[in-house]
Amino acid sequence: MKIRFLICSILCCGLYNAYSQTELCIVGTFHNESSYINSDSIYNILLKAKPDVILIELDSTLFTDNFNFDLNKYPDLLSTNENIGAEKYHSQHKVDLRPFDMTGRNEYYKETNYFDNQNKMWSEVLGLYERSELSKKDKEDVELIRLVMNYNGMTFSSVKDLNVNMMVKFLSLREKIIYSKMVSIVENTEKLYHWIDFARQWEAHWYERNSIMADNIKKIANDYKNKRIVVLVGLEHKPGLLDLLQESTDFVIQEYWTY
Repeated sequence: MKIRFLICSILCCGLYNAYSQTELCIVGTFHNESSYINSDSIYNILLKAKPDVILIELDSTLFTDNFNFDLNKYPDLLSTNENIGAEKYHSQHKVDLRPFDMTGRNEYYKETNYFDNQNKMWSEVLGLYERSELSKKDKEDVELIRLVMNYNGMTFSSVKDLNVNMMVKFLSLREKIIYSKMVSIVENTEKLYHWIDFARQWEAHWYERNSIMADNIKKIANDYKNKRIVVLVGLEHKPGLLDLLQESTDFVIQEYWTY
């Protein structure tokens, strides 16, 4: 009898290991509240997905040693849809939170004056465009950038609308257009030469950051084998992360609405 029980136990364990797997669910979001997404949207997605761990698009320095939001140092952390929704779910269901963004992200932005320079560069490009001081090709590229930058006039009614396959494919194309065309315009236009170094750094940083985030997701997934992981990330990062993660055999990628 004992031997039969032991054999059954071994077989059950073998079947569990064969069929259990790590699940990765990447949810593309917008950080700020709108008519179709807010912190409650995020919380309800988490209720549906029932994750064992929630990955947050933040620098590890914004967390305590126990992986809680460091609200004493950074009280404004609970100001985005993802952070508010994740903290609510975390506090009620006692699941783990983990940061997965590049370390030193915010310091990098400050040191390079990243967003201010990004806006100034684009403003100068638009100024030359409006004064007809760009080549025909570069003018057409500006028009293409403007078209995709505003999501081609798309409208959304839910977080699912942001994450469907058609939208992910559009965002992948959008990313390639914006970064490559912007660098090309700067390199082709003498009046924009002072932006060449920044434009190249700006493009490289986007892809480097996606790569670092994907590597961090893989590391965390290795720590949570046979668990369900929900990744909350800015929508425009989702195509790049999927490209970098979808070939992995360490987990399966699911959409939150399949749960």
